[in-house]
Amino acid sequence: MNFSSLKSYLVAKHLLGNRVSSQIDISRETGVAIGYVNEVVHELSSLDIVKVEYGKCTLLDHVKLLDKISSDRSFKKLQCDEFRLPTSTIDETEIILSKFCESRGIGYAFSVFSALRSYYEYHISYPSIHIYIENLSRFQEIEKGEGVVPVIVLKPDRPDILQNSMRRNGYSVCDRIQVLIDLYASGIGRDAAIRFYRDSIWKSTTF
Repeated sequence: MNFSSLKSYLVAKHLLGNRVSSQIDISRETGVAIGYVNEVVHELSSLDIVKVEYGKCTLLDHVKLLDKISSDRSFKKLQCDEFRLPTSTIDETEIILSKFCESRGIGYAFSVFSALRSYYEYHISYPSIHIYIENLSRFQEIEKGEGVVPVIVLKPDRPDILQNSMRRNGYSVCDRIQVLIDLYASGIGRDAAIRFYRDSIWKSTTF
């Protein structure tokens, strides 16, 4: 079972957002066939990540699931460009990036720490900006510079990344489960990902 595949990935995202669910619910909400959902959850059960009972699936170990996703879906391979703008702060850089994309109709979504602060108060001076970009060739027209903030451009490897993005605090950001996955997979945000899951996502799930 490889989480670089879209169907497996959708099931994993659902499990991270819903610690207790059912195979029928997972299939209905992800659009993945019930037979494939069954394969995924039983594979995760064999790894002691999910407990499968009659009519119920329970996520036992979110860290092991995030490890599995990060191993199968290389975050480094999503990074297709890195540059700096003529800016001196994180805020200024994010404003320029968002305004450039919006003025040219380029689909985008911030992730990792740039998106985390839209969902969760995490007091850290993060070192770089991660942004998914839909039209990479048009995005190359942005004015580069020698500022202090690295901008890491990510290539969306599945359609739901931009389709499920949302407007928060004036920016387009990835949905919270995508942010969780990217934080953990980035390597620089693993502690933040665990805290985010514990304090926000875990508390919002129903049992």
